Amino acid sequence: MKNFSIGLYIVLPLIACGGNLDDTEVLDTTNPTISCNEAISVNVAASSNGAEVTFATPIGADNFEGAVTKQTEGLISGSTFPVGTTTNTFLVTDMAGNTASCSFNITVSRDVPSSDAPFFVGEDPTPEGRRWAKVENMSDEFNNDVFDDEKWHKDTASDGFGWIGRPPGLFEAENVSVSDGMLNVTTVKFESPKVVNNFEFTHGGAIVRSKNTGNHGMYYECKMKANKTIMSSTFWLSMKNNCDTGPVRKLELDIQECVGRVHGETPAWAKDFANIFHSNTFRHNRECDTGADETQQISGKTVLSEKNHERYFVYGCWWKSPTEVLFYLDGEFAYSITPPTDFDIEAHITMAIETYDWNPVDPTGSIFETGSFDDLTTKYDWVRTWKLEDA
Repeated sequence: MKNFSIGLYIVLPLIACGGNLDDTEVLDTTNPTISCNEAISVNVAASSNGAEVTFATPIGADNFEGAVTKQTEGLISGSTFPVGTTTNTFLVTDMAGNTASCSFNITVSRDVPSSDAPFFVGEDPTPEGRRWAKVENMSDEFNNDVFDDEKWHKDTASDGFGWIGRPPGLFEAENVSVSDGMLNVTTVKFESPKVVNNFEFTHGGAIVRSKNTGNHGMYYECKMKANKTIMSSTFWLSMKNNCDTGPVRKLELDIQECVGRVHGETPAWAKDFANIFHSNTFRHNRECDTGADETQQISGKTVLSEKNHERYFVYGCWWKSPTEVLFYLDGEFAYSITPPTDFDIEAHITMAIETYDWNPVDPTGSIFETGSFDDLTTKYDWVRTWKLEDA
């Protein structure tokens, strides 16, 4: 059996000694070459969706004529590149089928959102003739490395709700700190279980609530990075319930609710809860509330390509009216919810790091022993509340 080489035979005319033309076949097995640009980084305004970027389009070279260069991935020069990293790849193919490729990245980054206005990307929903004013007593940049007791509760005995946590996770004020410009709520595993109110707790988290209240019409937002454990990272609005003097409706507006990790014991419906933007409006079942025979819940969600603990996300909510709530992720509109009843009760901003029975502590949850402070901590860069006023 003969061996064959695959390639293109290039026919080159050669002049023999006697002056006659002769054809000699040359096998082309040499790959072409191509060189790409260096990576390109562009910064845009916080409200921008992308940037127009131009670059020199790579062209391949070969030892014979006829090589063709094509872009196989990314966007062409002069396109509007979205926020994030776009990989541009170019492939050169010669007449013999030999190839070579190269790639380079174009990264578009948004500037830090202004602290003087809500973070909106693309279409700004601010009504004509109106502007947003910051509600200072419900906003905090956490830049003083001191927990502001004038603005926030961290002790469940004094916050007016008296909720100590859902077993096995106990809320403890000592797990709350402010450092390096961040509000930190750290998760812990106790050396031995603690029994409080006849319930056994094996892990600790915390709950932080605003001392002041807001209502519909306001915009609420935070910049948060989730912890990496089975425990939650949240940003929501809690309303008090009073069966004697009212309001008798027990409402809850969750702006963001996620966990750090899921596992084999997490039910199928919650498998995305470590990479999700998830919101709820609740009318909880209470004996004195004759309008709710059972808990009523309407939710919205966006499944993310990133884990909630991989970076800081900005979670926002315009509680536009008692019947309309709009939710924003990194400044972009995500979805809206029509609540199950009128949402018109004063609410406290709430940040709770807790356990759920549907995402239990699993036997392989060693991160509580081996994780770093950052792994175990939900971090809030800032919390901001806004109200509309005449421009």
